Amino acid sequence: MAETDIEKVLTIFRGISAGDVNLATQRIDHKRFVQHNPYATDGVDGLVQFISQSPRDQLQLSVVRAFQDGPYVVTQAKGERSGRNVFFDIFRFEDGLVVEHWAFSTMDAPPNCSGHTQTDGPTEVKLSEDTDKSKSIVREYYETIHVSGDHSKIPQYFSGDHCIRHEPGVRDGVENFKRDLEELVKHRSIDEIRFLLGQGDFVFIAARGSHKSTPCVYIDLYRVEEGKIAERWGFLEEIPPEKESKNKNGML
Repeated sequence: MAETDIEKVLTIFRGISAGDVNLATQRIDHKRFVQHNPYATDGVDGLVQFISQSPRDQLQLSVVRAFQDGPYVVTQAKGERSGRNVFFDIFRFEDGLVVEHWAFSTMDAPPNCSGHTQTDGPTEVKLSEDTDKSKSIVREYYETIHVSGDHSKIPQYFSGDHCIRHEPGVRDGVENFKRDLEELVKHRSIDEIRFLLGQGDFVFIAARGSHKSTPCVYIDLYRVEEGKIAERWGFLEEIPPEKESKNKNGML
């Protein structure tokens, strides 16, 4: 049986964690590979350099969730990479090989007030949920609530007060989410969705915006259940100044 794109990505992660450059790069198109991770130089040579120069204990990654939407594979991982502990990566495939990569990360934190970590919860894609419907629900929710700022419509996207939240320092529940959001929007803006990718009940969003006037990427993973948003993982990450980025391809 042919190796799936998700299996190819998992092999890349195994190669990175093992410090095995050949294993990490054999599923990548060496001529066309574009790197968007601002902490790595462009091309396969940049990835090789990153692996070769990083201490082995700073490359230990374990993929928690993985799903595919067309040519894109999205992963959520935990471990250790360049001082960060929680990761989302996007890989784009052409002709069976990875040709483009985006990476987002944050520091780990203790379990939140409801006992959830940034990576626990359901891990397997539930294909009984219609992918297109899940993506449509999340897109409408995100554009209405987070981009346009119409918080009055929050209840229609949830089932009662049910909302499992994985952000550090928060409690579950829609009412708690509404209170937290009122404080959050005093310091942030979200300009546009740059990625919306999903499979089954999982939908991933990467959006461009700012926090306290600093350009940021907002990362969200939603789980949809019976037509309502049931669970959310995510974080924001500052976009480094262009002069500090190791490549010129842009974080998004």
